[in-house]
Amino acid sequence: MRVSALVLVAFVLPGCNGCTKEPPPDDPGPIGDDTPKDPHDVGSWLSMRAMPDGRPAVAFYDRTSGALAFAIGTVTDGSVTWAIEEVDSYPDENGLNPGDSGKYASMAIGSDGVAWVLYQDTSNGVLKYATRDTAGVWTIGNADTGGGPNYDSGYWASVALDPSGNPVAAHYDAAKGALRVARWNGTAFTAAAVYEGTDYTSTDTAVDSVSGNAGEYARIAIAADGTEYIAFYDRAWGALRLASGNVGGYSFELVDDTADVGQWPDLLVDGANLSIAYHDVTNQDLKLAQGRANGAWNVETVDSGDHVGADTAIYANGSDPGIVYFDGANNDMKVARKSGSAWALETVGSTGSAVGYHNETVTLGGAQYVASYDYTARTIWFSALP
Repeated sequence: MRVSALVLVAFVLPGCNGCTKEPPPDDPGPIGDDTPKDPHDVGSWLSMRAMPDGRPAVAFYDRTSGALAFAIGTVTDGSVTWAIEEVDSYPDENGLNPGDSGKYASMAIGSDGVAWVLYQDTSNGVLKYATRDTAGVWTIGNADTGGGPNYDSGYWASVALDPSGNPVAAHYDAAKGALRVARWNGTAFTAAAVYEGTDYTSTDTAVDSVSGNAGEYARIAIAADGTEYIAFYDRAWGALRLASGNVGGYSFELVDDTADVGQWPDLLVDGANLSIAYHDVTNQDLKLAQGRANGAWNVETVDSGDHVGADTAIYANGSDPGIVYFDGANNDMKVARKSGSAWALETVGSTGSAVGYHNETVTLGGAQYVASYDYTARTIWFSALP
């Protein structure tokens, strides 16, 4: 149906910028300065995972430089020190700007400590990858140029590792209005469109028909048996859809189309059980779909406050998932946890700051931590969940 903080200190580690030279020696500035100097805008489009040794790692967009950055954190007595590495699109030794890269960053880290980051090269309209080996050396290349006559892909990149440790990435190709998947074959990425959507033809003369356009807000998760699940938004139909399959092909199912729904989905896979948190655009609510028993989904509204439910991050919390999300009415981060048959909702965040953008969660030492982009301080906000 279609219905129209913490003080975080940073320093630069030696590393490789494109495996051609050492990164610039200048410190890009502290993460967590609550009175940022102009220019100072880092941390949007962040992705967070845990290193094998239990330290948090984040990949993020440095808007000040139009570049991709990476940082590993050391948590001590409730505070975090981040060691930053400049990865792609920072000015070279001659001060030349190589372009704008790093938006829509998504990261996966293997048990061996090798990190993969998939992100958009905005200047060229392609999906790029950066991989960091165990020695801290980065290799950078193109993952997918998209399928349109003009390059305009790499939006909403999302990456996960298959059972062999190879990255598989979903992203949106705006030039074709399609969902694409790129997978590593051992030496390079190969890619193809997997869902191009169908036209929405309205029977109501007061409602416009819409050309097929699907794949935004893509989010991928891979089960232990290798099944790949991709939740994505079908803009033409105002619906949440799910792709399931692998390199051999995908099947597609409708999860929810009760209104204009499906933006900002996040997936939690537990064996054959799936949970998808997402935003109800029409009603500005947070929703959760669970199950798939006999092809049916159990859909419920978790929070029906004003302008809530974007930037979801779902995590395992006992028998029911926990969901971190954005409260747009109050510029706060919220967390929803099941308590009996009802949901307990709690505001989380930094007093006086607008937090809750690009939320990510990670488990460290048995505790759940959350990171988000602090729009007020223009930096990363990081804390244990209460």
